[in-house]
Amino acid sequence: MRWSMVLGTVGLAVIAIAGSGQAQGAASRASTDRMNRMIPLIEKGLPILGLNNPAYAAGRGGGVGGRGRGAANGAVPPVATEPPPPPDINAAARETAGYTLGDYVLNTYSPGSVEQYRAFMKAIVAAGGSARTHPFVAKIPIMHDNVLSTTQRLIEQLNDGQVAIEMQQVETVQEVDQAIAGMRFTSKGGTRPESGFEAAAAYWGMTPAQYLQKADVWPLNPNGELLVSIIIESKEGVANARALSAHRGVAVVTLGAGTLGGVFTSTNAEGQRVRDQAGFDAAVASVLAACKEYKKSCGYPANNPAEVEKLMKDGWDFLIMQRRDQAAFDAVLTGRRLSGRPLTP
Repeated sequence: MRWSMVLGTVGLAVIAIAGSGQAQGAASRASTDRMNRMIPLIEKGLPILGLNNPAYAAGRGGGVGGRGRGAANGAVPPVATEPPPPPDINAAARETAGYTLGDYVLNTYSPGSVEQYRAFMKAIVAAGGSARTHPFVAKIPIMHDNVLSTTQRLIEQLNDGQVAIEMQQVETVQEVDQAIAGMRFTSKGGTRPESGFEAAAAYWGMTPAQYLQKADVWPLNPNGELLVSIIIESKEGVANARALSAHRGVAVVTLGAGTLGGVFTSTNAEGQRVRDQAGFDAAVASVLAACKEYKKSCGYPANNPAEVEKLMKDGWDFLIMQRRDQAAFDAVLTGRRLSGRPLTP
């Protein structure tokens, strides 16, 4: 694929985005055939609760001991150990398809495990799941670091069936425009090639022609199914929180609490790491205020029921469980209970 040609039309695509003429009121109209289960929840102001997928690819790192300095001095060298067997993709898919209380599946998309990911998605379909029941969401690289490679990754993730992107360290509206240009097909005014998405269509349960019509950015296109989530996790992003939240193509504004906490941490004269808690709290409050002002879904990481309860009380409604364990499952139940949603499938 000629990515230089793709990026060469970004400027035109941005103009097309700015000039899209859909009425704002139509953006809140839920389609009678809505595929992305998160969109009706956003329209109703209900919390959205997701958690990690089970492991489907072996972790990196080896189990073989290295040759350390101690071995040269007569110490017993480390014993070589066999690496653990790779996860059972079919078992992971059955577990994923069997759990339907989450609203999305948080994924770490990596070129190093993309073949396992594709096998995992096919196995989910074989187990009775699809994008309707298990929409996948993953981060993309930082757009302002490298527009070309980030756009390429974004398109690859969409072509493999994902329904939303999470943009890391977003600081400017231009970055959002660049991402949306890459998400939209050329026939919709974007730069995404109209080929190579057969796997996505299969996971969405659609023909390629149907996918071509539905795989557009909501709410720019009221009938679109793709979502943009921006992660604000820098002082520059915080300063631009209102402009970023006002963007019509943004559905979710997420606070990158871990990274932002590091930004507000410094080393004192004694060499101790000290956090500027007041500065951090003010940044969090300003991002949440901007998100609510423009009526976006407001995201924050959470890992247990107590965190979910506090965050929902504060006004956060896109909860990101960054693991898959009993605490995360209980956190999902807590969010559903507090919002009056069913506790059983």
